[in-house]
Amino acid sequence: MQLFRKRLSPTWTFRSDKKVWRLLPGSGVLAVELRDTDNKITEFAGLDIETGSSLWQNFQLEEKWWVTVNKIYNDVLLLQQFVKPDMPTPGKIFAVDLFTGKPLWQNHELSYLNIIDDVVYGLRRTLQSEDIVGLNYRTGEEREVFSADDTRAQELSFSLPEDDFILPSLFEELEETPDSASAAVLKRLIPPDAKTPTVIKSPSGKEIVGYHLNAGTDEKGVQVYDSHLKIIDGEGKILFEDVADKKVYSALQDFYFAVNEQLIYVRNSNEIVAVKLS
Repeated sequence: MQLFRKRLSPTWTFRSDKKVWRLLPGSGVLAVELRDTDNKITEFAGLDIETGSSLWQNFQLEEKWWVTVNKIYNDVLLLQQFVKPDMPTPGKIFAVDLFTGKPLWQNHELSYLNIIDDVVYGLRRTLQSEDIVGLNYRTGEEREVFSADDTRAQELSFSLPEDDFILPSLFEELEETPDSASAAVLKRLIPPDAKTPTVIKSPSGKEIVGYHLNAGTDEKGVQVYDSHLKIIDGEGKILFEDVADKKVYSALQDFYFAVNEQLIYVRNSNEIVAVKLS
């Protein structure tokens, strides 16, 4: 019988002077989208997901703001630029080596659709037609072209690459599953007034719980929340807890995820924290 359980602590942290806008894990790398909201500058970085060490940083495109992380596929990170500021529709595609941050290719004609079997598919619109174009994911070389009316175009939307990370699920969904004992344990640890409580069940048996608590209003009277996280073992013991952020405006559950038995979350808008679960 284990009398004393070791509390967990962060494995690594990464801090930036910019806001952590989006995280995307894949192939052992954490792609980070950082934004300077005052100067409207976006840059990207790649971190070793196990150690937090920097593989590359400060990568920027010519378009500094209307661009975002899109997809990781094998050793390539795909970025996308929006068509124009008032239409956040995917536009130009940019491919970057995931491990070095070196640009590989770009395509200014296609809007991204999907990636299947080493082929990036995008939509090309002209005055005469709409075509689906397939590109080699590593080189950007054109591999195939067919009409958007082709049956193959419909298949693209049904074939989705699998992600190797776990996103939180709403706690109310867990309560409805046969594993009611687990739900009962977690319910005791979640404050009754918590907003949108969520949970991740890890393969090691630990569970990550996230929720928001009312933190009053800002100077304009707008409702704000504090974001809380807890890691719990199979017997309901709290192994780790943190206030991830204070006075945020949304009670959404997308501020944390799990990958390779690690909890990864954003703290105080400009810090990435990783906690090993096993």
